[in-house]
Amino acid sequence: MAIDLSLNEEQVLVQASANEFFRDRCPTSVVRDILDGTLGYSPDMWREMAGLGWLGITYPEAYGGTGGRFLDLYPIYEEMGRFLVPSPHLDTVVVAGETVLRAGTEAQKEELLPSIAAGDRIVSLAIHEPDGSFGPGGIGCSATPRGSDHVVTGTKLLVGYAPSASSFLCVTRTGGGSGPDGVSLFLLDAHASGVSWTALPNIAGNALYAVTFDDVSAPAESLVGELGNGWAPLSAAMTRGAVLQTATIVGAGRSVLEMTAEYAKDREQFGNPIGKYQAVQYMVTDVLIDLHRADLLARQAAFRIDAGKSYEREAAMAAAFGKQAAAHLHRQAHEVHAGVAFILEHDLTLFSRRSKFWENNLGDARYHRELLASAMGI
Repeated sequence: MAIDLSLNEEQVLVQASANEFFRDRCPTSVVRDILDGTLGYSPDMWREMAGLGWLGITYPEAYGGTGGRFLDLYPIYEEMGRFLVPSPHLDTVVVAGETVLRAGTEAQKEELLPSIAAGDRIVSLAIHEPDGSFGPGGIGCSATPRGSDHVVTGTKLLVGYAPSASSFLCVTRTGGGSGPDGVSLFLLDAHASGVSWTALPNIAGNALYAVTFDDVSAPAESLVGELGNGWAPLSAAMTRGAVLQTATIVGAGRSVLEMTAEYAKDREQFGNPIGKYQAVQYMVTDVLIDLHRADLLARQAAFRIDAGKSYEREAAMAAAFGKQAAAHLHRQAHEVHAGVAFILEHDLTLFSRRSKFWENNLGDARYHRELLASAMGI
């Protein structure tokens, strides 16, 4: 039986609106200006996205959202990838917001979600640690009891938009062992005493920081979910985020395909456009195949999430292949462009540099393959 993975009429309109908005607000010249700046995103664009309802699109109306569906985010993320929009949307709206929506207290939902939807608050995920591993086994940042509160001590790496964040969703260890049991989540004030950060230069040019928590007070009301049981709701939110990140890779792939196919038509060698040569055609086709496969896998996962069905296996497949595609399709595009696309002034470098971030953000391909194996009982 055929499965229809097409977006509905409203979602198609959202995609058209997002395409028009980002085409106007975020050409590559603006992307370069943002990456050369200090914030790593455009506050004006962030507020405009809030005005369009894109920051609270999946939140209930009671919390300042529009009560939309998960799938409503898919076309927005695809267009953010097409135009390489630098934005804290994934960390703030999807990972932090969805975690609080599903595991937070009523007071946390009422305080946090409307401010996110209105564009007044950025929440950055603080999960990576210096040992470089991803998953519950890599969590060593400690949160020790002090009366009814906790004190957080440790360093987190690759934290996005730290100077602009109002809060950090900090992943800590409050129990022994190295598994998911004992992992706790705290919403920490980004400007609390004992919090400091240092910029981390990176190939993508993203606003990434090392954030140090030096005996930072975590009041009882900052705990998200149950003490020692924070990994499950966070993992679910990150998995949904990884599916949307694959949609971003798909959108970027569409732009890369367009510029690569155009170059193959225009660049002449031996008296012919290089696109006439079969070896070049293979490489351009590889880009198309990668983005098409990633799109199908991500849409399948997104449709299952949207329908309330089990999605762990499909999401892991989408995320793992999306990360593989992010590496491969950009490599093939560079092969077609040859040396010209390695200069920083060429737009392809913007996409290939960002792809290195996508390959590892929210877990690398190996991490998601392990999740897939677990979901299949292997």
